[in-house]
Amino acid sequence: MDSVRAAKPLFSDGLNLANLVVSSDILCDSWAAISAQIDGNHQSQSPSSSETVKIQEFEHPEYKIIAFVTPLVAASHLQEEADLVPSSSSEASEFQFLCSQDSQSFAINKAAISLFNALRDSKLSPLKAQLLMQVAKSSKSIPHIITGGCLGGSIASLFTLWLLRRLDSATKNRPLCITFGSPLIGDDGFQQAISQYSTWNSCFLHVAHMDDCFPRLFLLSTAEQSLYRPFGTFLLCSDLGGACFEAPDTIIELLTLMSRERNGGTADSQIFNYKSVIESLEQRLICKNHSAFSVLDADSFQAGINVQVAAIGLMQIQLQNMDSDALWRKIVMPEKDILERKNQALDPAKALNKMKVYLAYFEWYKNKCEDDGQGPGYYDSFKNKMFKRDHEVVKFKTELEMYWKAVVEEAEKRPQFPGAPLRSRWLFAGTNYRRMVEPLHIAEYCKLGNRSYISKGRSKHFKLLEQWLDEHQKQPRNSVPNNSKIKKITSSLTEDSCFWAHAEEARITCRLLNSGGSNSAEIKNLVDFEKYVMGLLKSCAVTSDIFLESSSYMQWWREYEDMLSKRLMGTSHNSELTRYMKDGEYHCYK
Repeated sequence: MDSVRAAKPLFSDGLNLANLVVSSDILCDSWAAISAQIDGNHQSQSPSSSETVKIQEFEHPEYKIIAFVTPLVAASHLQEEADLVPSSSSEASEFQFLCSQDSQSFAINKAAISLFNALRDSKLSPLKAQLLMQVAKSSKSIPHIITGGCLGGSIASLFTLWLLRRLDSATKNRPLCITFGSPLIGDDGFQQAISQYSTWNSCFLHVAHMDDCFPRLFLLSTAEQSLYRPFGTFLLCSDLGGACFEAPDTIIELLTLMSRERNGGTADSQIFNYKSVIESLEQRLICKNHSAFSVLDADSFQAGINVQVAAIGLMQIQLQNMDSDALWRKIVMPEKDILERKNQALDPAKALNKMKVYLAYFEWYKNKCEDDGQGPGYYDSFKNKMFKRDHEVVKFKTELEMYWKAVVEEAEKRPQFPGAPLRSRWLFAGTNYRRMVEPLHIAEYCKLGNRSYISKGRSKHFKLLEQWLDEHQKQPRNSVPNNSKIKKITSSLTEDSCFWAHAEEARITCRLLNSGGSNSAEIKNLVDFEKYVMGLLKSCAVTSDIFLESSSYMQWWREYEDMLSKRLMGTSHNSELTRYMKDGEYHCYK
């Protein structure tokens, strides 16, 4: 049955998304905020002066709008400012946090970054501080819509990114940036840096009309393929309707087709008036006028894209200029790739509860191994695999490892912001996983006779989970939530997930010395291990299973005592750990 079952069809929802946006009133309210500030004399050939930029806040029952309005600027002037400023330059220093493992450099439009920097200290920094204070005061802060037209939209986008860096770990109500007729502001690296963090990419909606030349401006500035790339979601529209697209390649192709159809668009120094466009989209939604968009196609996804292309008034021109293969390659396939990646993408929130169930099984396994008080404990039980349960736990270990490797890899690729790359919920869950499961990785590694686990055998995702927890705990106490959860973790599991790696190295060293070796460095290593164990005992950072009679730690202790008695020839070794063990204090350790 499975072999003949048809693959689940994909459907493009760009038309429905556009209708949802139009029906929500946020487009109408956002454009009203911009147009309320536009002055017919508010015009300039050089928009670099911060004094001419207006910023206005508008209160609505469900959200607050912050509108950026810049002077009217000639398209020819912006074309002259089409140069890209690299992320390594001092001009782009505020956005170097976007650099990540997969996106190590990017570039931003010169006109946009210059105006942003001119506004940063005088207007943008106080505004950002105000918004952060509002979020800090209330966990139920209302959402913010940050908007702007033309170059004001570019500043709105940059400001939103600047704000997201601080807000991402503090609030679920992230700002929504809506631009109208904004030029593209970054290159491929800039687009990739934002799209790596899907929650950031979804914060941007760019509205572009066929008759507005500014969204296509930098696509026309070079004869070859443009260096500029779109990010976020684009609501492309015409007098016939509108539809949303997400794939950068699709958006560039459609913007280029728009340019060919309209041969320029708005006049120089003119901001396109989106009021009538929004009203037309609302009217079409109410009247459900989609008869002109009926396009038949055997492929459900391509049919949906055809409908969207028809909705923005480009069906006729694309049929004249493209065969079906070209249409698939340039417009349909990029959108399909985006949707398929979304469907395949790991959703940590949905999978986390399942991982918690697997960890609960590990708790059962750990307790079962310690039931009679004489067993070796779950570390040594798994290492020797004497029982059926030791083999059954392997599948849960594998599932957990795959999940957390994917979570850590995704977090590492994202643009970095203050604090841990993982939210507290995942950071504490990851810590619980690391402390519970890494000992089993150590057991497998050492069972094969390998040495130096920490430097040679330790997985990168364990190192990063530990590093991020350390960085999180070093933050000021009032900025670290849920400290009680940290205590809960440390009370049931040994804090240092590499404890058993240290114990295995100590056992090997003991055997070498017992066989006649006399390396002073090895003796020092054993003394250091004593101090390490005593430090864990004093801070109650190790669990009682290490003292089970058959555990590797107790085997080390007996071998260590034997080695000391031979070497000291009756002389007492009076270390703190020796006194602790000989006095039997560990029998009362909890």
